[in-house]
Amino acid sequence: MGERSRNFFRGCACTKNCRTKSCPCFAAKRECDPDLCRNCGACCDPPNRPATKQMCRNDNISMRRHRHLLLAESSIKDAGFGIYTKHALKKGDFVHEYLGEVISQEEAERRGCIYDKVNRSYLFNLASDYVVDASRKGNKTRFFNHSSKPNCETKMVTVNGDPRIGLYAKCDIEAQSELFFDYRYDVGMDNDLIIKPAQRVDWMKDSKMANKVSKKRAAPEQRRKADKKQTT
Repeated sequence: MGERSRNFFRGCACTKNCRTKSCPCFAAKRECDPDLCRNCGACCDPPNRPATKQMCRNDNISMRRHRHLLLAESSIKDAGFGIYTKHALKKGDFVHEYLGEVISQEEAERRGCIYDKVNRSYLFNLASDYVVDASRKGNKTRFFNHSSKPNCETKMVTVNGDPRIGLYAKCDIEAQSELFFDYRYDVGMDNDLIIKPAQRVDWMKDSKMANKVSKKRAAPEQRRKADKKQTT
């Protein structure tokens, strides 16, 4: 009965790489599903390595086709650790998935008050009701630093019905380059659910890169106040 509904997503019938908006899945910010997509051959190649034989290139998160990342001291002064790519990346390449503990907005507000005191937070809004916290559980992506001119970008992608956070190359990147993405303090996330007001941590006050770099994400409590202010 579900397949007969006009609200049922039917996948794509692409015969190419599924990385353009001509692909219904890519245009809808979804990964191709082998149970729905008929011709692209999504998820046919083995996981944990780049796809080679299959035509589809829109199954990176579900098949864990992430790139080799290196953890080292950041090139930004006083920023601590940073993330570098071992191999060169092309524009649009999938880098990695931002992973962490999925918690409620209420729990995120409680933890945010604690994180504010230590000037460190890895909270990332997943939806209006949920937040990803990578401080206790996560991967190397939590060490990505902020830049107002980043070489990577985040995208909210639906994978098997669940929202996931993917990091993608925003431009061609040379090997052994440090990777950055915009924490988006002043604008909403891709899902436009919550606004992140600008923040500046203590170690940035004396840094020449103060307008470019920050290691702290805005506290959920402050984001909630900004939402209330905007709606009143």
